[in-house]
Amino acid sequence: MLDGNIKLAYDMEISNGGHILYVYENEDRYIENAVSFILSGIKYGHHLLIIENRSRYKNIHDRLSTLLTEEELLYVHHIDNYKFYRIYGDFDCTLILDHFNELLKPFQEKCMTVRTWAHVEWKEQDNILAILKQYEIEADKNVKKLGLISVCAYNANEIRGSFQNDLLRSHAYFMTDNELVPSPLYEKGCDQVVFPSLSIHTEMQNKIERHSLEREKAEGQLRATRAQLESFIMDNLDPILIFNQHDQLIKVNYAFERTYGWSVEEVLGISVTQIPIASPEQEAEVLRNRNIVISGVGVEAYETFSIKKDGTKLHVLLSCSPIRDAQNRVNGFAVIIRDITEKKLAEQLLISSEKQSIAAQLAAGIAHEIRNPITSIKGFLQLLQRSKSTNHDKYFEIMFSEFDRIELIIRELLVLAKPQVTKFELKDIRTIIEDVMTLLEGQAHLNNIQIITIFELEEAYLNCDENQIKQMCINFIKNAIESMPNGGNLTIELKLYGKNQVLIGIADEGFGIPEQILKLLGQPFYTTKEKGTGLGFMVSKKIVENHYGQLRVSSEVNKGTTIEVLLPIAK
Repeated sequence: MLDGNIKLAYDMEISNGGHILYVYENEDRYIENAVSFILSGIKYGHHLLIIENRSRYKNIHDRLSTLLTEEELLYVHHIDNYKFYRIYGDFDCTLILDHFNELLKPFQEKCMTVRTWAHVEWKEQDNILAILKQYEIEADKNVKKLGLISVCAYNANEIRGSFQNDLLRSHAYFMTDNELVPSPLYEKGCDQVVFPSLSIHTEMQNKIERHSLEREKAEGQLRATRAQLESFIMDNLDPILIFNQHDQLIKVNYAFERTYGWSVEEVLGISVTQIPIASPEQEAEVLRNRNIVISGVGVEAYETFSIKKDGTKLHVLLSCSPIRDAQNRVNGFAVIIRDITEKKLAEQLLISSEKQSIAAQLAAGIAHEIRNPITSIKGFLQLLQRSKSTNHDKYFEIMFSEFDRIELIIRELLVLAKPQVTKFELKDIRTIIEDVMTLLEGQAHLNNIQIITIFELEEAYLNCDENQIKQMCINFIKNAIESMPNGGNLTIELKLYGKNQVLIGIADEGFGIPEQILKLLGQPFYTTKEKGTGLGFMVSKKIVENHYGQLRVSSEVNKGTTIEVLLPIAK
């Protein structure tokens, strides 16, 4: 680094007025020397103007972030070297130097000391070497006039040795990746420039200068904070309006102009009650906010409307904060506005989409619920068609029961705006399962499926909605039957689980469900069936949860699936 890695020939160091030519070969050493140059300036409270491309500056900044505090980093200012040197098209010495002096002017006006580091950028054009040579001669005069320490960096692979020699005539110092020496070709003219030491001071000099440096640094920090606040206001993406103690608008930022279409000149000086972004109907709202902040209390963000210059109404989030002076007295207030018009439109679209999704889910659910009893009725009719027996009273009884269930579903659809209340009663779960088995027995026989029952309980009463539990059992048993198109055994188990629960087990010998699909069961419209909706399992799972139960599913591909439902026994 400049203070450590580079040896200063002849024990000479650089002070104000030093113009350094840096011809580098190694990118990493370049970064190290740039960081050292910046650290050396920060040590004495100097501001650093770094004219460098974005990617290389990012590497420099990343290193600095580990070595400097956030306050110290405020002393480092980056200028994109591509824009600095090439914004004018052809390399124009006069325009570039004028731009450079404009960048320095704010620091000079506030008596701040500045060091500069510039990586020179140019595009190929006629006579470019002669132009660069003249530019460096003019830059050297400018550096001496302003009393700067300034580094001009060139990539050794981009300049010839003869051109480098020409540049040595306009730079007091020559630096490489490993050393810094006085330029042997520098043309001082008649003026003898003296460069006192900047980094090696006697203890007495340090004591004399310490107070001055600390004061300058504190003042610089204060100015940097003010500049940071100004930047926060002007560059904020949300419109900001600043009012003084007389309720007059004294500042708006660029976002205000972009959002509302009024220029600064059109609105400055306007009273808060005359601000054009508020409609006449909002005058009471404006005065309320003003009275709150003048009392010293902020107005938390709330939703309201504002108006653009073209009359467009915006949906906004508005907040107000009091502004205080050095004596902590309220002498104005700030209004921050966030345009949420697009967000509100997106929310409305989302709500509309959700409604459509719910409607589609409802329609699919109704179709699913009605299909079950119709399938059962169809199965019994087929059995009746094939059967030679004349005693079919049991079948007719079940079919009429299923017709009643279809009517119930339709009635619930018609009174959808007023959902039906779940009716919990004490019911024997064994009786419910036996009714469902009778209902689905025909479909099982048609698919060559043998139903095996293992009931360890004579009776087990649950506090439940009989229709819901019946629907749950129908869905699970029907799924098991449909998973065995080539026949097989369907085992239904009923037993005590622990002391206070009953276990209903339904096991098939079907295709089984892969593990990655098993995790998705219960999601609407996710199904392993070609024509399924996925709502049957989802509804059944919800029924189990509504009855304070638990649902467990295990499966093995080509061996079958087991459903276990745990429900609390009524005490």
